[in-house]
Amino acid sequence: MRLWLFLVGLALAAAVTAHAAAPAIIRATVLDVAGKPVAGAKIFVYDSADTRRPADFISPGSDRQGRIVLQVPPGRYWAVARLKKDGSYGPLMPGDKHSGEPTALEPAAGEELASEFVVADIRDVGRQRETVASESVVVRGRIVDPSGAPVAGAYVFANRTKAGKGIPEFLSAGSDADGNFTLYLPAGGRYYAGAARRFPPESGAGGLREIVPEAGKRDIVMDVPLAVQ
Repeated sequence: MRLWLFLVGLALAAAVTAHAAAPAIIRATVLDVAGKPVAGAKIFVYDSADTRRPADFISPGSDRQGRIVLQVPPGRYWAVARLKKDGSYGPLMPGDKHSGEPTALEPAAGEELASEFVVADIRDVGRQRETVASESVVVRGRIVDPSGAPVAGAYVFANRTKAGKGIPEFLSAGSDADGNFTLYLPAGGRYYAGAARRFPPESGAGGLREIVPEAGKRDIVMDVPLAVQ
């Protein structure tokens, strides 16, 4: 009898252990800002909200329907979707796509958790959020480094708050060889602008310039320092 009870207890313990160790499944769909599926995107999964470091898990690329299936241990994670034009894992550059602030996920053992990510690049967001030029104030100038030298291939972003997170509210196109940029902002209100190479810009980036576009004022000229990233 004691042997039988021991064996039953051993079997129950093994079953509990197997259940606890059962992996979780993240089923993600990656879309662009127009709601169309994105192929070749990857989900980067982290065990903390700090996503500016190597990921703990990286999915295979999404299929033509934008679908990804990733198996992870059960736990709490933060995930972002990325699509790099060159297929590498390095820093994002203009033209690459990103889903912005990380999405918190907490899949349980044996659970299949569905999640959707919308990725955008500077040009997509700029087109989607572009204001009507006739109703906007034009901000022109140069993006400069700490020494005052012009920076090419960067962009200017603007938010209504200093602590703007994720994909910015307003974006310029990439700066030219002389660091020149053009940004359109609605008249009225107060904005905080910075410049960056990576997308999205780092949350809490320093060196922001305050801009107050006034009605009837058509043009603002200013240099914007490149945020340190």
